[in-house]
Amino acid sequence: MNDSEFKRIKNKIFKIDHTRYWGDDYDVRFYLISIIKELKKKRIIDVGGGVGIISSELDESNDRINLDLSFEDLKKCKTHSPEINNICASITHLPIKENSIDIVIGASVLEYVKLIDLENNNVMKGNLIKKYPTIEKSLFEISCIMKKSGLLYLTTPNNAYYNGNKLEYDELKKHVEQFFQKNDFYFFNTFPRLSKKYRKLNLANIVPKILSKIKSHQKIIDSLISKDKGVKKKSVSFFVKAFN
Repeated sequence: MNDSEFKRIKNKIFKIDHTRYWGDDYDVRFYLISIIKELKKKRIIDVGGGVGIISSELDESNDRINLDLSFEDLKKCKTHSPEINNICASITHLPIKENSIDIVIGASVLEYVKLIDLENNNVMKGNLIKKYPTIEKSLFEISCIMKKSGLLYLTTPNNAYYNGNKLEYDELKKHVEQFFQKNDFYFFNTFPRLSKKYRKLNLANIVPKILSKIKSHQKIIDSLISKDKGVKKKSVSFFVKAFN
């Protein structure tokens, strides 16, 4: 993704609905797009895809499906990308034939699934790691629709950075490994936020902006990814590749 492509995607989001912008020019979803744009002739579904930004960046040779529970979002997707197939459904009940999808994308959706369990007091306490039944159901559904050679791309915020209701490293790892024994975990943007009060001390935002003076957008987002070596880190986001 060169600088002009990045600007085009950002402008597209603002044109569709400015409130849907990811809020950060170096969001992990830009890294995701840079990875999946090379996919060709695959059947791909973006669960929780909203207005279809990520689906619309996939090569047109793919069979692209955008799934979301919001009918209004799907209408916007249909307007700006009529060639994409839209399905109004929940991630917990995927109306897709088993073993039929090559690639599943779950971009920043699991944190909302966790919130469902928190709001409904539906959290199971296992040893030291909490279990979220709705996340389990979602990942089970995803594993069922994926082909045996299928691949899942996940992104979700790291609660170690946000210190709120996002997913913890151990929580995400345990839930993913329950259904996908083969997986690669990555941390995205490990620069620390030294203070919540003072923006100038949030290096996760400041450092990429400084680097933009001398590096391309693609080189910056590539430099922000680091593979998990079994040690927790305070990254802004997680990036996961899971294999069926």
